[in-house]
This record gives sequence, structure tokens and C-alpha cells, in this order.
Amino acid sequence: MSDSAVRLSGVSFSYSGVESDSLAKLELSLRPGEFVVLAGPSGSGKTTLTRLINGLIPHYYEGSLLGQVVVDGIDPSANALWRLPVGSVFQNPRAQFFTTDTTSEIAFGVENLGLPTAEILSRVEEAISAMGLADLRDRSVFALSGGEKQRVACASVAAVRPAIYVLDEPSANLDLESTRQLREIMAGWKAGGATVVVAEHRLGFLRDLADRVLLFADGQLRTEFSGADFRSLNDEQLHQLGLRSAWGETMTATQGPPGGDCFEITGLRCRHRSTHAPGLSAPRPEDAVHVDHLRIPKGKVTVLVGANGSGKTTLATWLGGLRRDREGRLNDGRRNWNTAERRRRVFLVLQDVNHQLFTESVAEEIALSARLAGPTGLPILSEAEIMERLDLVAVADRHPMSLSTGQKQRVAVATALASGREVVVLDEPTAGLDLHHMNAVADALRVLADSGRTVLVATHDIELVAACADLVIRLDHGILTPV
Repeated sequence: MSDSAVRLSGVSFSYSGVESDSLAKLELSLRPGEFVVLAGPSGSGKTTLTRLINGLIPHYYEGSLLGQVVVDGIDPSANALWRLPVGSVFQNPRAQFFTTDTTSEIAFGVENLGLPTAEILSRVEEAISAMGLADLRDRSVFALSGGEKQRVACASVAAVRPAIYVLDEPSANLDLESTRQLREIMAGWKAGGATVVVAEHRLGFLRDLADRVLLFADGQLRTEFSGADFRSLNDEQLHQLGLRSAWGETMTATQGPPGGDCFEITGLRCRHRSTHAPGLSAPRPEDAVHVDHLRIPKGKVTVLVGANGSGKTTLATWLGGLRRDREGRLNDGRRNWNTAERRRRVFLVLQDVNHQLFTESVAEEIALSARLAGPTGLPILSEAEIMERLDLVAVADRHPMSLSTGQKQRVAVATALASGREVVVLDEPTAGLDLHHMNAVADALRVLADSGRTVLVATHDIELVAACADLVIRLDHGILTPV
């Protein structure tokens, strides 16, 4: 490896169709074996920098690129991507899957190196063991939770053993245990001499690994901290910089049987759909969700927590009418809501919001949701107020699919605010959001609840729980357990 693992000299980049620079006049050098954390608000340029390092700019993302990028002595723009010694874990792991089952996915990158079969199998087993993926072996990638997909993506990259690792929000959908496992494997990469570049908002699990923390804003490198200097900052100082806590949080919401008017779920059994790839082993026989009785208070924010694969998304999609499981009833205190009724009266924000953005601009997306408002009447805020509250005014005319993942998340939450539905269910609505925008989403959920809407949030984000939850419910293997 050369004296610099990565070097950028006078680099500016703007995406096609976007007038402003995503990065402007960046000068940066990363040393071999250095562990570097990229921090800063959503849309500040962190993801763009990762795409310059792994060569997706300019080979996949088109735009205007000025300056020079050198990765391990190679100009990415003048070389095929396979020549770069870089392994990437994307913000959305689905975007990097090539096969249909987890074991083949982990093997895919190693197979493309042309290694002997014994070496391929050895690396696959090593990655499965290191990431604690024994329970996900031979599973269909289409049946995984968001956090499970992220763990498989990390394992597939680890198996290749690149010289440089680039990760974009790798912990966004991970529970605490999976995040701990991710930290351990990244510590192993660092100990092995690899260069690691991580763009993250959840900084706590990285604080002891970071050699440097680079703070970006508006496409520019604003501040640089050594690892020691960063670790000396307390939460108040981090919040003043617009960063999330690096020292851990605790849940402050109460837990217990709610009083007052409630929605009641009774006798719910959601079976696992086929979880294994065709021709492999049979689906798991246990229920994905097994709830005898659950009361969800009306006009409150109820938060659903639990490990990856615990059934949070299954319960959320059942409430939104996307599952046809016949066992289980949702009663509003007067009558039961069947699947069709839940589709009409519940607004669901999916974990992968790419599945629910349909129009040509952010403003049109919010307007469409308002036009299709449910039977409960008009939205509680105007479209202009919604965009202002969720910091979307500057991108109102942008195509939703041209936005960063965090911006897309906020657009989806905005459509929920505009929907007028009496029940709003959100699955990981703050994944990939910085402190300011996480708080904006928390405030929006409180506005919904204060207006009488019922809000259910499935999340791993403890800061979100502390900011807005009235009640916390935990799922463990699909069963309700004490918090």
C-alpha cells in the first residue's frame, strides 16, 4: 500500500441535476490502517465521500467531478471498480445483494476473487462465526429483517478481506447486540491493519475505535478531532456540534398496562413466510409474532423495541394491512378492523421508504398523501408547515429518489403527517438521521399524538424513545416481554 490509503486533492462534486456541490474543494489524506469516522448532518457530504473512495463516483453516480482522488495509488475514475482494494457496506444493504440466500451472498464476493473452494468455504465460515450469523445460514435474503440484512452485508464484505473498508450508516438498523458484534468485527479489521472509513450518526459504539473524527457540514470538512479529543467531549458538547450522544442513553418512558381508550390486539398469530431459499431447508415452524392481548393507547406514542428479527416489522406490517394472517383482531373499542379497514385507516411508513415514494418531487409526494387522506378528515398541518417542520423546504422540487437516505426518511414521515389517518405506524423512522432531524421527527410524532392520532413506532433508536415515547413495549421472538 502507498503512503496514503486515500488522498483527495481539491475535490468538488455535484450530482447530475443538482446545482449545489455535495462536496466542495476537499483536501483529505487517510493513512494506511487508520480508523476514520465521518460525522455531520444528513446531506452534508459523508455518503458522497464514501462513493468517491469506492469508485461508485463516477462509475455509477454521474455528475461534475473536479480535483484528484487516489485510493491505494489508484485513480478510481480511470480504473475498473474491481481493481480497487475497497469493500463497501451501503446504507441500504438490499442494494448490494446479488444472490437469493444468505450463505451464497457471503460467498459471492470471495468466489469472484477466483480463490480455491476450500479457501472460499473457510472464509464464509469465518465470517458467519465472527458476525454471529449461525441462525441466518441458508436463509432467503428476501425474508430478513433490515438489521439481519445489514449483518449479512457486513459478513459478505468481511469475507473478501479488502485493504480498505467503507461503511455508510452500518448500525442504522441494528439492535444493541448486533451493534456490539459489528464493533468487534470492525475492531478486528483495524487490528489487522485495514483502513476503515465509517459514516455514522450513532457514534457511541465507535468512540474507542476512532483515530480521527471528521465533521462535515454543507459539503465541507468543518472540524477534525483526534480520537482522544473526540473522546474528551461530553454529550452537551456533542449536541452543540449537532452530533448524537456518544456515551449511551437510557429509556425514560413508562411501561405498564395503559389506561383510557385503547386499540386492542387479540389472538394475533403471524406465521413466518418462507425464510429459506428454494431447495434448502424448510421454513422455521415458530410464529413470527404471537400476541394474545395488547392494548395500544389512543392519542399516545407507543414504541416497540426488541432485537433484530424479534417481530417488530411483522407486527407493524400487520397493523398496516400488508399481511393477510387470519388469526388476530384489531378492535378500536367499537368494532374490529379487518385487513381492508386497516389499509384505509392506518398509515404505514416502511423501513425501506424507497418502496413508498412515487412522485416526481418532494412537494408532490406530500400533496399526494394529503389528497388520499383517510376517513378521519384533513391533515393536522398544512403541506408548507410539514415541509418546514421536517426541513424539506430546500428540497421541495427535488425528485425523492435523488435525496440522501435520511432525507427520504423525512419525506416518508412528512407523508404520514399529511395523510390524516387516525393511526400512524412507523418502522425505524430515524434510521440514518442526525440529532437535529431525529428531534424533528420526534416532535412530529408528538404533534400527531397531541392531535389525537395513535402512533406506534418500531425502533432501535434509544434517543428517539427518550424524546417522544409515552409507552414502551418489547418483543422477544415475537412474544411480548417486560421492558
